[in-house]
Order: sequence, then C-alpha cells, then structure tokens
Amino acid sequence: MSAGESRLDVLSTKKLPYIVSLGGLDMVNFGPINSVPEKYKNRKLHSHNSNITLMRTSKEEAIQIGKILSSKINSAIGPVVLLIPEKGLSQLDSTGNVFYDPEVNEVLFKTLEENITINDDHKIQRVPHHINDPEFVEQVLKAFHAVTTESTDNIVKLDKIPVALSTKYELIMRKADPSTARGQIIQNLRNLVLQNKPIIGAGAGTGISAKFEEVGGVDLIVIYNSGRFRMAGHGSLAGLLPYKDANAIVLEMGEEILPVVHKAPVLAGVCATDPFRRMPNFLAKIKEMGFAGVQNFPTVGLIDGTFRLNLEETGMGFDKEIEMIGLANKMDLLTTPYAFDPEQARRLAAVGADIIVAHMGLTTSGSIGAHTAMTLDDSVRLTQAICDAAKSVNPDILVITHGGPIAMPEDADYVLQRTKGVHGFYGASSAERLPTEIAIRDQMKKFKSLSLTT
Repeated sequence: MSAGESRLDVLSTKKLPYIVSLGGLDMVNFGPINSVPEKYKNRKLHSHNSNITLMRTSKEEAIQIGKILSSKINSAIGPVVLLIPEKGLSQLDSTGNVFYDPEVNEVLFKTLEENITINDDHKIQRVPHHINDPEFVEQVLKAFHAVTTESTDNIVKLDKIPVALSTKYELIMRKADPSTARGQIIQNLRNLVLQNKPIIGAGAGTGISAKFEEVGGVDLIVIYNSGRFRMAGHGSLAGLLPYKDANAIVLEMGEEILPVVHKAPVLAGVCATDPFRRMPNFLAKIKEMGFAGVQNFPTVGLIDGTFRLNLEETGMGFDKEIEMIGLANKMDLLTTPYAFDPEQARRLAAVGADIIVAHMGLTTSGSIGAHTAMTLDDSVRLTQAICDAAKSVNPDILVITHGGPIAMPEDADYVLQRTKGVHGFYGASSAERLPTEIAIRDQMKKFKSLSLTT
C-alpha cells in the first residue's frame, strides 16, 4: 500500500512553498491480516479494520524513512518548512495507545535533523505537541501564512506571527481539527473498545454542560433542541412538540457550544422530518459550522399509537430519519442514530450508520424525568436485540445504549455487564440535568446549614 517512490518529488520540480510534516510515519500499511508477510508476523500489529492492518515502524525503518525524506527536502527548489510533532505522529502514536513509542520517533527526528541541509529556504522546527493537537494545527497555519505571504526570510520567524492570527483561523482550525474527521473519530472509539473501555456520549443543552463534559473525558457530545428545554427546567419531550423550530435551535446552540469544546466531537441533533429544510443544504451547513456528525432528533421513534401511524402514512415518519442518516453518511459526517427496535437498527445499519444508539425511552429519575418506563432487565433484552440486528447487517458497527431506566452510572454498568457487543452508553438527562439538579440542591443545602454568630 505504498504511496510510490515519486512521493514528494514535486518538491524538486515546482518552485512553490511547502509545509511538510510526519503524519503516519509511525506505521506501515498492509491489507487484511493474512496479507502481512511472514517476516513481519511477530512485529507490533494493529487491525484497523478487516481490510487494513498496520505495523509499527522500528528504529531501523525510522532511519531509512528519515534519510529518504531528507533527500526529498534537500532537492526542493522552493521554500520548505518541516514541522516535527514531538508528542506523536498519529492517533495510535499517542500516550497510552498501541503505537506510542517516543524512542523510535526520536530516532526519526534526529535522522532528519542530521541529514537535511539547513539554509535560507529549508528550515526545521520542532513543535512540542501531538500532530492531532489544535496547537500543532495552529503552528501549521502560522508556517503556511509565513511562506505564502511573507518573504522567505520570515519562514524561521514563526514566533513573530501575531497571536491574532489564531483568531483569524479559528474556523479553519475547527474544520482541520481531527475531532471533526469521521474516520479518525471512529478509529478513536474503536481503540477505546479494544482497551475494554466504554464509549461515553453526552447531551449538552448549554455551553457550560459541554465544557465540563469534555473536562470529564466524554467521547462524544450531542446537542439538540431538547437540551435547551431540559436545561430550562422543562421535560425533554418538549423537543417533540411545536414550541420552536428544532433545527434553528440546534444552529443557535452550535454557535454557543462549538467555541468552548476543543477536542471532543460535537454532533447535531437533526429533525429529519422538517418539511421546510432542504436536507442536503442543511447538512452542508451543519458540517460547515464544525459539527462532526448528526443524530436523528427530534425523532418520531418516541411516538406511538394512531398518531405515529398517521405520521408514517403522510410522509413524516421514521423513513425520513433513515434517509437523513444515509445522506449524512455520504457527506462523511459521523452518524449516531437512535433505533427503537431491531428492524430500525437493521435499516439504519444498511444505510451506513456508524453507531447505533439503542433507545430505551424517556429517561426516568429526577424532578422532570418520566415515571413510566421499562425495567433495567427489559433494557438489557431490548438493547441486545437491537445490537444483534445491527450487527447482522454490519458486524463492525458500534452500538451503545441510552435512556429509560438507565439514568445513573450504575444503571449503565448493569446493562453493559449483561449484554454482548454493546460498546457504551449515551446520556442526555443523565449527563447534565440530573447532575445539575443534585449539585445545585446539595450546594444550597450546605449554604442553608450555615449559622450566624451571636
């Protein structure tokens, strides 16, 4: 799966400025696991998926790669800045992950520094960040700004680029941030599963909720209109009623929440049955804002009876939600749809859903939670049925559970310990409303317990 020996030969033929870095040089790509040559079978391997196997490079290979890259840069006829990300070259090459090996990386870095001929046009800069860090992206932008708008003498003066530049490129950085790249997100989540760690998603109705969900280590953040109602003290089902424009609320919430979340992927809840939205255009807007993906909410899946049948009969049913998920998949947005039964799970998996969220109904507990819900054991059975159905279409699909009686961490643990192939939990009310109710109540009680001196 080589890129070919001519990779980077353009440096020697086009007098253009180039920013070069080292992304992915910690690994070698092969096809399926059975395609790995016998001599490499005992090396450190990682199965990215059924079609791609990755091998961690050795010190000897790092030296060889460094010399090849040095030769390419030395032949460049235009200005080149090589940026070295000291904290890692890929998501797998980050602290705690399978290819993390600072010693091998340092061999590569020193080989480059020893073999590249430094002059007015060819420069090297070490950056004390991981290649996926926003701070590294900013250094790339600064270097690009320098080589494209200033004289080549300024290439080495990256520290003199005004700080205001980061504000100018804020939107670009969000788009370039790996937290919005679908493939990278899925890889990150699969790595968690390989480490026997659950995927935890959380709903956010306010910026402060999202900010501290990220501080707590959340893997995904989803924002939709019910979050706004929920954190205003109303039941989540307000998001299904005609109180406001659900999709407009999400855009407003995006402007509030996206700027305060720095690494966690943020997904938009999309009302797919909205007859006043041209869905391809709306999803393009979602992506342009910096959302990493979508979820189907508000959803008719929470509606039953004659009213639900009438919605289906009049073109405002669950089919619209499946159609939206398929379209989002084609636009390379992460898709994490709710499924309420096995058949919906199969159909969502068939259109390319990345993560099926097995929905157990409105969350119970707290001051505005539901009181009518299935039991935890019922949730175990339904979650497993939805999981099995999704995997019958796509064995590699990720599945997490949500809602109903699964309100607290111990509830989620109960379900996860009794299901097979379920990879985590997504909480909305349980992630922000319930913790807020408890924290504010207890804090007020502590203040009220104070006494005055006499």
